Amino acid sequence: MRSLILAAALVVLIAGGVQAAGPRIGSQAPAFTLTDLSGAKVDSGRYRGKTTVLYFWNNLCGCTEQLIALRGFVGARKGTMNFVAINEGQKKEIIESVILSNGLPYQALSDRDLAVGRGSFGIKVLPTVFVVDGRGVVREKLIGILDNKKLESIIQRYL
Repeated sequence: MRSLILAAALVVLIAGGVQAAGPRIGSQAPAFTLTDLSGAKVDSGRYRGKTTVLYFWNNLCGCTEQLIALRGFVGARKGTMNFVAINEGQKKEIIESVILSNGLPYQALSDRDLAVGRGSFGIKVLPTVFVVDGRGVVREKLIGILDNKKLESIIQRYL
């Protein structure tokens, strides 16, 4: 048994180590600075004081359809929450084509080098959604596509 555990540890080390696990529920969300579609730097500290949904996505994961479907829910709650669509690894033109052409009411940020998503938040699957309260504490971590009504219900709990 001990040999098996050592062998497994060796495989992990050879494969490049373990990626960041990301924040746990009940812990502070990692601080970050990313670029918006206008090229301005956006610091995560600006979201304090309101529930914030961090929706990590790209257009290859089936996320676009969910972002479009959530448009009405998020639009109806503008001013009471922040909904931030953080694109993972894609060019600005792709982000703009999804956000602007669909009239999505979200702040869109670019994580082109994946430093925030994979590095700070430990994301391995898209979409991954974090619900963060007004004090910056992670309340939910949702991995993969969820039924829209279920996702809306989870977000609504923290408003």
